[in-house]
Amino acid sequence: MKLIFTVTPGRSGSAYLTQLLGAVPGVEAQHEPEPNFVHVMRRVQQNPAVAEVFLRECKLPALAAVTAEVYAETSHLVCKGFIEPIIRMGLRPGLIILRRPPREVAWSLFERDTVPGRSTAGFSYLLEPRDPNVLPLLGWETATDYQLCFWYALEIERRQLRYAAMARDMGLPVADVTNKELNDWGAFSRMLGDLGGLPATEEVRQAHARISGQRHNENKRRQAMPDGLDAAEQQIWDRIGHYEPLLADKVAKRYA
Repeated sequence: MKLIFTVTPGRSGSAYLTQLLGAVPGVEAQHEPEPNFVHVMRRVQQNPAVAEVFLRECKLPALAAVTAEVYAETSHLVCKGFIEPIIRMGLRPGLIILRRPPREVAWSLFERDTVPGRSTAGFSYLLEPRDPNVLPLLGWETATDYQLCFWYALEIERRQLRYAAMARDMGLPVADVTNKELNDWGAFSRMLGDLGGLPATEEVRQAHARISGQRHNENKRRQAMPDGLDAAEQQIWDRIGHYEPLLADKVAKRYA
């Protein structure tokens, strides 16, 4: 069975992607199924060995029951400490680098009160500046809730670059797509090709058109973005620039 995972921050169209992939013949697509990575994600940050135990005793036995030729899981949690043990265990999954502009990701998280290191949902699902192996954010305690969400979006951008390079070095299938590009049949069909030639049939095209005409996992509490986000974000760019001076240019180029 071929495995496909996503590297994504969440709030980036992963539920939408699940439906699109599920319409492809031979693909079993799930969003955040049980056994869910979230049950151990927080412990994995402090003890990476927990991830390998979870994979060996929980996740892989569940996947063994899948009868489809391809299993795709679009959870944003897999890039938070699980890709390395997956590789170490000898598995060779394809990766979908699913992107959304950092400001849009950060604002969507802020609207949902999912704040790294501060809210209950943020603690459970997101990386935070106190975790090891993340972008350093000195004085993060003084950052606003929005700034912490923006920092998180940049940390995932950094991981997306890293895991895409790792996949290419290993010769693994890798596709890079934004949430808006998923709406375009040409971009989606190219993504299927990048993942090892998944079939882009006429039936899949029709399903793509139908699914793309629907709304997916919208925030219930919508707020207008205030003025001043540029200044708030620049403070975060300035702090992380000491450690990742090229990230800003790479992010700007990808979303130009």
